[in-house]
Amino acid sequence: LLTDGPFSEAKEVIGGFSLIEAKSHAEAVELATKFMELHRIHWPAFVGEAEVRPLEDNGGPPQA
Repeated sequence: LLTDGPFSEAKEVIGGFSLIEAKSHAEAVELATKFMELHRIHWPAFVGEAEVRPLEDNGGPPQA
C-alpha cells in the first residue's frame, strides 16, 4: 500500500478567498452564507465551507 501522505492532492483541492464589506459580524455571516449558497445552487455537487474573519483597517496606503 502506497499513499502520497496525509494531505489531499492539489487536483482535489480548490481554495480561494473573497473580501466583502459588512457593517457587522452578523451581516458578514449572512453574506458569506448567501455566497456559499450560490455555489450549491449552480454546482449541486459542491462541498465546501466559509470562514468569516475580520480584516483590520490600517487607514489604507500612505498618501502621496
